[in-house]
Amino acid sequence: MWRAVNPDGTLTYTFVEGVKATYPYYVIRFGGGLLYLSGMLTMAYNAWQTMRGNAGADARIPALSGAHGSASTLELGVHP
Repeated sequence: MWRAVNPDGTLTYTFVEGVKATYPYYVIRFGGGLLYLSGMLTMAYNAWQTMRGNAGADARIPALSGAHGSASTLELGVHP
């Protein structure tokens, strides 16, 4: 379509017909650009929150039960 010419050397398709033919591809490209932009905004928000340095949640770590070894043997590097 892009290089189609008439016998007299003029283009077969008009500019508007060419734009109409590429419309679906530009819609897909626009969607990809939105995904890319949303990823950049998410990264910027994540970096901003990291730089703010708010304290995280203090979660308790449960003690190990006897089936998995006691805390004293794990501290010494001894694994049952």
